[in-house]
Amino acid sequence: MTAKLVQAWTDIDPKDAKEIDLTRDLHISAPLNEMGERCPWPWEPQQLVGAPIGQFHCSYCGAMVMAGMPHIDYAPDERVLTPENLTSIFEWCEPSKMRTGTVNGRLETIGLTVIVGDKRIPALFGDTIREDAGQFTVIPATKED
Repeated sequence: MTAKLVQAWTDIDPKDAKEIDLTRDLHISAPLNEMGERCPWPWEPQQLVGAPIGQFHCSYCGAMVMAGMPHIDYAPDERVLTPENLTSIFEWCEPSKMRTGTVNGRLETIGLTVIVGDKRIPALFGDTIREDAGQFTVIPATKED
């Protein structure tokens, strides 16, 4: 069994996080604010259950968050395209089209074509599709030598 290299910040209770600074403790994940910066202490919003403030700016990173809820993560949404999640990613990055190709002499689905404006971007199984503020990009999988 492989040990996890990065612990999820959401697995840590606020009372156990008093001495943690996520700008230094990089072995723990951290949500990003709107500027793409790690929040040093994202446990503040969830401690405010019942507070009559609703939305407010996190006093540690400035991100707009909700009282009583876990800190919002403004990181881009990324998903690796696999045969198993093809349908859900097809719906997620609409408009897109199924991409076919010849595999071992047979025509098979090999990924998607993501349509961004007037551009058509191929996304093959193993590639990562990133959505950031409604814009989709494809990050090709690294090829092993």
